[in-house]
Amino acid sequence: LEPNPSVAVMVHYEVVSVAELGGAMVREGKSLSSRLVARLGVGAVVSELERAGERLRFKKVSGSGPESGWVSARLLEPCAASKAAPARYQGKSLLVQAEAKVLDKGASLALSEAGKDGAGLLVASLALLAQGSLPAALEKAQAAAEALKGNKDGEASALLAVALSTAEPKVALGHAMSALASFKEAGDKQMEASSLTTIANLRLSLKELSVAEAAVKDALRIFREIGDLEGEQAAEATYLDIASAREGAGNAVAVVCRDRAAYFKSTGNKLGEGQALRQLAEQLLGADGKEAVECSTEARKLLQQAGDKKGEVSALHTVALAEGDETKLEEALKISQSLGDESSQVDLLVSLSALKLQKGDAAAAKSRAGEAQTLAKKLSDTSGAGRASHACASACLVLGQAKEALQMSKEAADLLSSDPAARGLALCTAAAAADAAEACELLRQAVPFFGAAKDARGEATAKLQLAAALLSYEGPLVEVFKNRQEAAGVAEQARCAFLVLGDKRSQAKASNVAAQSKILLDDLEGGLETAMQGVVLARSCGDKVLEAFSLRTALAGQVSMGSSAEALRLAKEVKILFHKLGKKEIEESLDSLILQLEEELPRITAIPRRTILSKDTKINLQSNLLFSSATNCIVWSLPMSQLTYLVYLIELLKFCDDLKNIPERVAFLVMTKGVMARHTGEMVPSQCTGALGTTVWAVCRTIRLESPKLLVCTVDMPSSADVHEMTDCIRAAQLDPGPRNEISFIIDRTNQLGKRPY
Repeated sequence: LEPNPSVAVMVHYEVVSVAELGGAMVREGKSLSSRLVARLGVGAVVSELERAGERLRFKKVSGSGPESGWVSARLLEPCAASKAAPARYQGKSLLVQAEAKVLDKGASLALSEAGKDGAGLLVASLALLAQGSLPAALEKAQAAAEALKGNKDGEASALLAVALSTAEPKVALGHAMSALASFKEAGDKQMEASSLTTIANLRLSLKELSVAEAAVKDALRIFREIGDLEGEQAAEATYLDIASAREGAGNAVAVVCRDRAAYFKSTGNKLGEGQALRQLAEQLLGADGKEAVECSTEARKLLQQAGDKKGEVSALHTVALAEGDETKLEEALKISQSLGDESSQVDLLVSLSALKLQKGDAAAAKSRAGEAQTLAKKLSDTSGAGRASHACASACLVLGQAKEALQMSKEAADLLSSDPAARGLALCTAAAAADAAEACELLRQAVPFFGAAKDARGEATAKLQLAAALLSYEGPLVEVFKNRQEAAGVAEQARCAFLVLGDKRSQAKASNVAAQSKILLDDLEGGLETAMQGVVLARSCGDKVLEAFSLRTALAGQVSMGSSAEALRLAKEVKILFHKLGKKEIEESLDSLILQLEEELPRITAIPRRTILSKDTKINLQSNLLFSSATNCIVWSLPMSQLTYLVYLIELLKFCDDLKNIPERVAFLVMTKGVMARHTGEMVPSQCTGALGTTVWAVCRTIRLESPKLLVCTVDMPSSADVHEMTDCIRAAQLDPGPRNEISFIIDRTNQLGKRPY
């Protein structure tokens, strides 16, 4: 017999995982922007009525949650039609009964059918609360409290409803505490835990995190004791919010998973502990690889003992990702194929593609991504097909197939419409394959998707990529200028975001791009400062490549400012870095820049060093040329530490004025002692700067300019020279004072001149 194609086969699904703790969100329409109805509890079984990509319209078969609506298919797993949801905990309080009516019938229908008695007023209050009408919900809750006076359970339920409807946290907390006391007295464990969950939420809004955490942990303990799965999920959602406030959103899920794993371990539930550890390992993948490996390995062992093959594959998948081990991924793929679990095979093939691409085998990565794409299309798995297309695009990009990469990544972005973060990532990949103009548009589209997904790191990375694309844009000058302005702002936003995230390497990259933008906008000082901040950050994280490129940006700022001397020093430093990195093209361009800078700077011509050998101590002053010429005069000075230099300067200027009256051309020497000692390499005490002594040399230079008739030679004697050595120095200075009529001597008593670089 052949099957009749006209007979529809009903497909059943079970809610197995949730994007957020507390249940799978159900909406009225297939659009993610349509109104949120309620949540399907984990374990609920639904039948498929219609499917549109990743969105599925369902009818509830069993379990908690609304009777129908639209939900994400990624949170469901096919199951047998005979499978029933776990037995729902049957609460006895009026509030629980009212909540069940609102969840099962929906807020609108429940409100229209609500009666006028106390129980009906409670239903109306919760229905209005679900619709967001707090004042009306509070009015109904207060009316219910009046109607139920004398009924301990009803009065406590109404008090809790009042607490839920009150906008002022402190007032609401008082009502919740009263409800808690009443439920404890009545011995209603479920409502006691619900009151504690409400109190924890109110404490959270008042920033009393420690008290809130204690309350929600008590609530979790009670829900677990009585076996109320839905209450436990609601308390875990509150615990997640508290952990987010204390530890940050990135660590919150890990905190809740650790708590859940500890609970299951204490009860000996290996399946529950393994699932909690697996989820914890997934959260730790990007933060702590070592702990992720330990958790996923332990999870695999526990799930294997519990007989959960699919869970074992998932745990092995996480181990492989944490270790970067292709062999384990292949092993997980084989187990999945033996189980016939094609859905998990798509994820494994995509992960294999990413891992092969990471290890440099782009061709194999593309092949694996193609397999995943084919399998996802066979399963009508839109999300899986989108992830596979993105993996294929990434491989094409590495292989230099830009056109194909652009097409595949755009296709992936369309397929991943239900996952904003994944869609933004696909658009970023498309931008990497596109030209500058198209890349800017694609990245402008990508940034809001990361914001919608609350992915701060992804948003900052997209902004950084956008800033780089804006700087590379070529076109009309007006557009170029606008893009540079936008790039500067976007790069600064990315830099601040990475600062908050504590990512120094990415912060350094953003600083480099921001510096380039500022330099191009003629904010040279700001650009130079930002570039040097990038250098410091790159050094702190040990990234030599990033340090070299940040220094090159700073070099561009120095050149633009006209600081040729500083630019020359920096250029030589940058050249050494790029030489070590093996960047020959950049090194050659720096060689050209160094030559250009050296041409701009004044040249320093080396003067041959003159060596003077002391003669005998008996000097015939009469036969000495120095003293036989009447036109020579020596002005002696005290050591450089004396303020007498200033007095000598005045005498020197008066002496020069007198010499100007002589018709003949006059030559004389001005001698200092130890002024140039530090410059010539002589050991000088640190407190001796020679600042006052250099004024003599400055005045002599001024005399040369103002009185060309006077031949002035400035001579600096070593601090340790004796009278005979000074005489030899004076004689040598008279014979050849150098090209600028300035000369300084040192005494080489230990024959060290050959060892000096000069």
